[in-house]
This record gives sequence, structure tokens and C-alpha cells, in this order.
Amino acid sequence: MALTSFEEQEINEIKSWWSENYKTIIAVVVLSLAGSWGWRYWQSYQIGKAQELSAQYDQIILSNQAIDLKNIEIDAFAKNNSKTAYAALALLEKAKLATEVKDYKLAAAALQQAISEAPDEIFSSLAAMRLANVQMQLKDMDNALATLNNQVKDVSLESRKLLLIGDIQAVKGDKTAAKASYEQAQKTATPLGQEWLQVRLNNL
Repeated sequence: MALTSFEEQEINEIKSWWSENYKTIIAVVVLSLAGSWGWRYWQSYQIGKAQELSAQYDQIILSNQAIDLKNIEIDAFAKNNSKTAYAALALLEKAKLATEVKDYKLAAAALQQAISEAPDEIFSSLAAMRLANVQMQLKDMDNALATLNNQVKDVSLESRKLLLIGDIQAVKGDKTAAKASYEQAQKTATPLGQEWLQVRLNNL
């Protein structure tokens, strides 16, 4: 079937456009395919890395070696895997072991390090909550309050944070401030948490 002059013009325009743009189109396709492959490779690498870190973490934490040796391994692990969840978790474990033997200064140091190594606000806030508890054991009430007010930023911990602030204020003898903190904490506490807070309010 013979082409009309209009159809011939369209074909010639398409040929001309392809001649001018085919290199760009091929490059976009290649880059798209490469990007898709690269993304899958990156995901695979990240999963493998996480599994490797998990295995290393378990090996250290579940070992039965002496605390001093375990602490050395935890420090090395945290240094080699800085700013990861596993580094923060390992340091939290170090602090837990220290509190079990009432070495609160070592626990405080480990928790300070956990805060700096935390990959996000959730981990740093959890470590800060524990640090405030340890600072209370050290009778360092002012720094405990500062830790809670300045470093516990995760909103899901707000009720527990206010409860601990109230406890510190009560220990310091400021019953008015403690009462205000407990009442504020009740607003977002679980039913069980509200009961504990009411007990505290009754004992002021």
C-alpha cells in the first residue's frame, strides 16, 4: 500500500527524531537497569551486613567468659560498628552487667557511650533513661534531671520520663514539683502505669 505524503512526512520526522535522540534513550534505559540492579545489590549487601553484625553480637553477648573479657570485646565491637543499633545494644548490655555488680560509674560511662553511638532517637532516649536511673544510684540527682530533660526525646517514653523526674524531685524534697510531674505523667500512662503513679501521689 502506497504511503500518503502526510504519512511519509510523519515517518521521516520519527526517523529524524530517533537519529537525534537514540543515544540518550539507550543511556536512560541502561542507567535505569543499572540502577535497579545496583539497588538490589545494595539491599542484599545491607541484609548480609545486618546478619553478620547480629551473629557477632550474639557471640559476644551469649558467651560465658569473665565480665572483664566480655567488656573488652564489647568495646571493640562498638568501635568497629559505630552508630549502629548493635553497637548501642552491646553497650547497654555492658551497662547492665556493671549495674548487676553495683559498678555504677562503669555503667554510667557505658550508657554515655551508648547515647553517642545510638543510630537514632529511640536508642539514645532508652540509653538516657537508664543513665538517669544509674545517676540516681550515684546520688547525682541534678545530672539525672538534666539527662532526662535534655536527652530523652522519644515521645513514647514521655510518661516514664515524667515518672522518673517526679521520683527525683520527691527525693530532693520538692513535693509540689513531684506532684505536678506525676499528674502530667498520668495523662499518657498505661492503666498499670496510672496505678503506680497514683500510689506515688498518695505517698507524697
